[in-house]
Amino acid sequence: MRRFIGNSLYFVIPFVVYSLIIAFIDPFNYLNGFSITSEEKRKTIAQDIEPHLYKIIAFENDPKKNWVIGDSRSNGLYDAMDQDQWANLAYGGASLKEMIQSFWWATEIVKPDTVLIGINLNLYNKFNRRFWVEETLSRKGNYFTYAFNKYTFNATVALAESLVAPEKEPEPEVEDPEAKAYYWKKKLQETDKFYQNITYPDEYQKQLSEIAEYCKNEGIKLIFWIPPLHQDYHDVLKEYDLKEYTDRFHSDMRSLGDVFDFNYDSELIIDPQNFRDPVHFNAQIAREIEKEIRNYTPHHSTLYTQ
Repeated sequence: MRRFIGNSLYFVIPFVVYSLIIAFIDPFNYLNGFSITSEEKRKTIAQDIEPHLYKIIAFENDPKKNWVIGDSRSNGLYDAMDQDQWANLAYGGASLKEMIQSFWWATEIVKPDTVLIGINLNLYNKFNRRFWVEETLSRKGNYFTYAFNKYTFNATVALAESLVAPEKEPEPEVEDPEAKAYYWKKKLQETDKFYQNITYPDEYQKQLSEIAEYCKNEGIKLIFWIPPLHQDYHDVLKEYDLKEYTDRFHSDMRSLGDVFDFNYDSELIIDPQNFRDPVHFNAQIAREIEKEIRNYTPHHSTLYTQ
């Protein structure tokens, strides 16, 4: 019996020690303030490793009444917004399925005042079915699943290393023209995976209509915005004959709520200096987009109101 107890302790002790380390480092702030690491370090390191887990837990810990929902382009817009007033539920590479799930999950925590949803044509696709949000909600379901997953482990290791490593002065960001040209070309070569088999998303359209109806009944301001794509990207898309599909997409969006369309033939989409690559605008354009939406003063956009 003594040997059994001893062997059990040998087995249990590593799990207890690991759980305590996770609790003290707490890379995604699951315990809401217990961590010995700073919020600044967690935001820099943990959010980069797994943004879904970081943002979802951040929302639970500090739910706000205004939400940004979308993919990397909405995430870029959020950087220009009042982050004391707005919650960030936008994730790089997010699917429309994830965006809809994020909305309904967040409404279980707090009823919003304003919801800003960013949707481009590539997201409006029946086959756009990434489900990281669903996995993340399961991952944070209890302390065991939170502690014993690779993202929490990797973020804990990275944060622990940052605690003992000497502080480094952040290097100023300098645009590398060759790197930009490479990624610019790469993005233009990736259109097939979004548009070759694009199919009308009947189910998503129905679910967005349910969100619109909920917002109308609850007095919630619902705004959609269509991020800009550079003219080079528009030129590549011509080979897919998307006009009819695009017209239906625009019609659907306008039936749901107010729409700011930044993706039309304007000076904004022509200048490559406005973009980091053909589908991602830069920080300056993010500030201009934020100002237009905040003040309802379209300049680089066309505004459709209900």
